[in-house]
Amino acid sequence: MPEPTSPNTQPAAEVSEDDKLLALLAYVPGLCLIPYARTDRSEFVSAHVRLGMTLFVIEVFALILRYLRVVWDVIILLCVIAALAGIVHVVRGRSFSLPYLSDLFSKKL
Repeated sequence: MPEPTSPNTQPAAEVSEDDKLLALLAYVPGLCLIPYARTDRSEFVSAHVRLGMTLFVIEVFALILRYLRVVWDVIILLCVIAALAGIVHVVRGRSFSLPYLSDLFSKKL
């Protein structure tokens, strides 16, 4: 049965294993800086880097606010869920974006 697609997910043409690896790194806190620093990224990797860097910034912000335990827990939980969803889309060779969040780094990349 074909997988349903939503407006925020679209199949990529042919995604290389290197691009998949870089896109996966985009969702790992700290390691997301590796694909961010690369200048020879494909659009597939760049899309995942935009979202991964946004999640990383939110996670750092959440670390700063961690003294408010409930806020910290909710933010981190949402970031983990979004990162896992991004990883699933990478493995399937699909683009993935979240409204507003994916656009935060679009001007800098």
